[in-house]
Amino acid sequence: MKVQDLMHTQLKTVASTATIAEAIDALVAAHVSALPVLDPHGRAVGVISARDILRAEHMRQEPAERQALFEDTLVLEVMQAWVPTIPPEREVRVAAEQMLSLGEQRLFVEKDGVLVGVVSMTDIVRAAATVAA
Repeated sequence: MKVQDLMHTQLKTVASTATIAEAIDALVAAHVSALPVLDPHGRAVGVISARDILRAEHMRQEPAERQALFEDTLVLEVMQAWVPTIPPEREVRVAAEQMLSLGEQRLFVEKDGVLVGVVSMTDIVRAAATVAA
């Protein structure tokens, strides 16, 4: 089975210049825990996750600092500056191994330098359970 057989192609993204509040809105609207971050040219430059936002919030002690995090801080200041990717034609087993070795829950699927989807550990487990049943 190939990554392209499992990947979700309705990929939601967030701009690197969005605020943290906008990123939270995008995460909630997409029902996901992480989104790829795109620069003004549409290139993937990072990933913003709920975990990244919680970590940034934890570092702010005062309520005013936390409010500023949401309203004044840009995604590019909090995001992970690296996007774990995999080509769509790779075997799912390779994707699972890559996720495990990187400690990631998802990989973004990239073809010819363009993000075309996402595959998660949950997708792989669901597929394995379906095959096993």
